Amino acid sequence: MTCSQCGAEVPDGEFCTRCGAQRDQGALRLHHYALHPGEHLATPSVISTLLPRLAHERVPLFRWGLIAGLALVAVLAVTGLIIPAIWVSALLVPALYISYLRRADVFADAPLPILLGTVVAGAVVGVGVTAAGDAIGKGLAAGGVLLLTVGIAVVAEVLKPAVPLLLLRRRFPNTIDGLVFGVAAGTGYALAQTLVNLTGSLGGVGLKVDPANWVFTLLSAALLIPLLHGSCTGLVAASLWRPRGGHAAALRAAALPLALTADIAFTAGSEVLDDAGLSLLFVLLWQAVVVAGVLIAIRLLIHAAVLDEGAALGLREVRCLHCGRRLEAAGFCPHCGALLPEPERAAAAVSR
Repeated sequence: MTCSQCGAEVPDGEFCTRCGAQRDQGALRLHHYALHPGEHLATPSVISTLLPRLAHERVPLFRWGLIAGLALVAVLAVTGLIIPAIWVSALLVPALYISYLRRADVFADAPLPILLGTVVAGAVVGVGVTAAGDAIGKGLAAGGVLLLTVGIAVVAEVLKPAVPLLLLRRRFPNTIDGLVFGVAAGTGYALAQTLVNLTGSLGGVGLKVDPANWVFTLLSAALLIPLLHGSCTGLVAASLWRPRGGHAAALRAAALPLALTADIAFTAGSEVLDDAGLSLLFVLLWQAVVVAGVLIAIRLLIHAAVLDEGAALGLREVRCLHCGRRLEAAGFCPHCGALLPEPERAAAAVSR
């Protein structure tokens, strides 16, 4: 058929394999996110947004792994085993993300030190920034605390993606790669922040602690804080990974301001709600709203970027990671519309 959007002669299908446009729907594809067709572009789905290269059949495994980890944190918290709960909270999302990188077809051949090093680099930044913020923040008035919150957000969002950008961009050249390694660095930052803040607040107490108010705090540390930092760093890294024009140009320019706004809103909003004496449940809801906003921003940027990048790929034999079909296609699966692996990774995807 002839694609009505790009004019190319392409295999018959619901989607153009060259530009990704949906037949009779145009190039925007609002109801078919390019990395997870069938989901609306504005759906703040954690797994399909932050684990973009995960094969469709492996999604339940990671979803249940996350749920099981959160359940373990809750059980440890309500039984007063706060110190073990803090460690599980800090390690849960980074460990799942390293596992994702090892299982995703396009990252499976990367040396483990590279994958672990990205998380460790984020953790090093997290220790330095969090410790410095704690030291500077002692005795500050309300206005000073707000300025410190803004300053920490600026420093963190500049430094967190630095190592992936400097060391990994040439080896992994696509915008999705920038997102993934940015998320890995951000989860490392969250790990360090959680350990520095929460273990420091316990002082020299014993193994078992009164669980009052700890359940919500630990659920935030286990899920929402790593999602915030992972998403913000992933957004910034993706915007800088492969700067170019096209559909994503405006979104790339807005990425850093959006990440800074989200970081500040998450921290300052949580403090304001907590100081107002509201239930910690409202704090969690506020944090979830901020994280959902960053996830949607990532989806808009990545969707536009991969439509640009996928259009440059030629026809070759490849396996679609979303629907599992083996086919002759270019940038997008003509059946489900998912972005297909790049040529240098397609051989590995076909052999698996």
